[in-house]
Amino acid sequence: MAGGAADNPNLKGLSRIFNAETNFGRANCAKATYALIGVFIAYKMLKPKPKPEAK
Repeated sequence: MAGGAADNPNLKGLSRIFNAETNFGRANCAKATYALIGVFIAYKMLKPKPKPEAK
């Protein structure tokens, strides 16, 4: 059932890394999700703030 990354030799590339049938693939999907959320939060916090208009 759930095993290592090389269970199915027919899978290549990203389909092997993000295989939803293995614990390894599920962990990679979760890590990628957390990384994307972290990048989005960092972008929102670090982007330049709009300057108020001078009257």
